[in-house]
Amino acid sequence: MSDLSEDSSPEALPSAESLYFFEGISWTPQIEDATQLVALWINCDHCGASLWGLPRVGKSEFAKYFEKVANEMFGGTVVVIRLRFGGRKFLKEEQFLKRALSNVGVRATGARDQEALIIRLMDEIWSRCTPATRRIVVIGDELQNVAVELYGLFAIIETEISERLYIPFLLCIGQPELQSTVANVEKNLHIMGRQFQELSEFRGLSFDQIAEFLSSLEDKDRVFSKRHFATRAVSGWSVIELVQPIREAVYSICDLEKMNLELFFPMGYLRQTLNYLFFFLIDEAHAHEDVSAATVLESFERNGFKRVMMSYVKPKEAPKAVLEASG
Repeated sequence: MSDLSEDSSPEALPSAESLYFFEGISWTPQIEDATQLVALWINCDHCGASLWGLPRVGKSEFAKYFEKVANEMFGGTVVVIRLRFGGRKFLKEEQFLKRALSNVGVRATGARDQEALIIRLMDEIWSRCTPATRRIVVIGDELQNVAVELYGLFAIIETEISERLYIPFLLCIGQPELQSTVANVEKNLHIMGRQFQELSEFRGLSFDQIAEFLSSLEDKDRVFSKRHFATRAVSGWSVIELVQPIREAVYSICDLEKMNLELFFPMGYLRQTLNYLFFFLIDEAHAHEDVSAATVLESFERNGFKRVMMSYVKPKEAPKAVLEASG
């Protein structure tokens, strides 16, 4: 139980229509960077590649975002199949295939024969293709839960796609354990060539990227602030101003600058923190108060970020010019 005082907390939730500040799939700078990177992999005809990252940084949000925008990005020539393996370990082929079928909307999966299950899965994939389809992208999300022994099923799916004269691409998404998987299968050219041609980290947001994210929420002419915080917006206030107290709160926990560290704020915790601050801002009890570092620290205490923050810091990278000079 928290021993925090309730004096500075929002006293009551707003009306129902104000409860959802993040509608739909949120765009973030790191989602945009990952989207452009995956698009490059696909355009270069990679067979497969991987994004790994710590929990709650937004990997699954990226997968949903990419599924939504890929068709438009590639001019209607790409079909995205998103397979999700969260919740438990997948050690048997039947488990894998039934989860894959469930992910594509097939609920009746009574058959136990592997071949029958694969045929049903591929039939569902073919049903999503159009005469304009050239590529089929299969996303395996939470892939750290899938036993390496089952990776051959991805090879079967890829072969079936190729036989239909479509270009396959497998995007593997998972937690840091995925790096160990890659290290253990490095000598297996069959797996490395199909699934892990490139491996890239999906991180949280820097402070500059948090400001960029809030700017995207604002859209033109501070629309977001005017809609949710009209009284404050009259004086020119914007949600972008929240970056400073968030930074101050983080540095009050640890002087990252002195330790030459950089925080990559996980989107899951950032969303919760911002929601808390938004509720604080619309609470009439705080009408004449600004969000301070103490307010942000209150949110960190409540959502648990203070306890895990140091898991999301990394040593600052030397500027490129310095690296080139030392080389």
